[in-house]
Amino acid sequence: MPRPFHRQSPWYGAATLLAALLSGCGEPQATPSTFPTTPAFDFADNPSSPSPIIVRIDGVPIRVITVDASAGLLAIHGPVSNLAVCTNASTRDPVDLQGIRTPSDVQGTELLLRATDTHVTIYAGIDISQLFPFDASKFCPFIQNTPKLYEGVVQYTVNLGDASAAFRWEGPVTRVSDGALFHYAEDQQTVFQQGTGNSKSVVSAIRLQQVGGHP
Repeated sequence: MPRPFHRQSPWYGAATLLAALLSGCGEPQATPSTFPTTPAFDFADNPSSPSPIIVRIDGVPIRVITVDASAGLLAIHGPVSNLAVCTNASTRDPVDLQGIRTPSDVQGTELLLRATDTHVTIYAGIDISQLFPFDASKFCPFIQNTPKLYEGVVQYTVNLGDASAAFRWEGPVTRVSDGALFHYAEDQQTVFQQGTGNSKSVVSAIRLQQVGGHP
C-alpha cells in the first residue's frame, strides 16, 4: 500500500494520486521527488526544452480528509450520505485533473485538480484514526453513527507541486441541526520538507459564516 507523506497527512488521497500518475513504474510511492541542488524554475516562467509533458484526465476519483485543529473540526471531502453501499470507491468524488511534467534535469511537476460539485461533511473533533487510512470496518461505522455538523456540495481546487500543496474548497453548506445556510471556505496548505519525504502543514483553516448573519 502506498505510504503517505506524513502519518497524519490530511491530503493523503491526492498526494498518492500525484505519485501514481508521475512515477515511472512499479508500486507508486507518495514521496516528493528529490529536490535539486540548483534553483528550480516553474515551467511557466522558464520553459524547458523540449516542452513540458501535459496530461489531462476527467473523472479521477478523490477523497480527502482534512482537520482544523484550532477550530476542533474535521471534514470528509467525498460522499458519505445516502450511499447504497459504503466502499472505498463509493466515498470518492470525480474531479478533473491536469498533470504537467518538465522533461528536463529539474524534472519539475505540477498537478491541478478541479471540480464544481464535490461533497463535504464537517464533524466535531480532530481524530482521523477511523478515517485514514481507509478501512471499511472503521470508516463506514463512523459516517453512519457520528453526528454531522454541516454538509453541502462545493467547489474544489488543488495545486500540487514538488515543493508545496494548496487545497481550497468553497461554497454553501447547511447546518444539519436546523437547516441554516452557511458560506464555507477551507484552505489547506502544506510544504514538503526537503530530502526527508515528510511534510509540514502551514495553513489549516475551516471557515463558516452564516448567510444573513443570524446566530
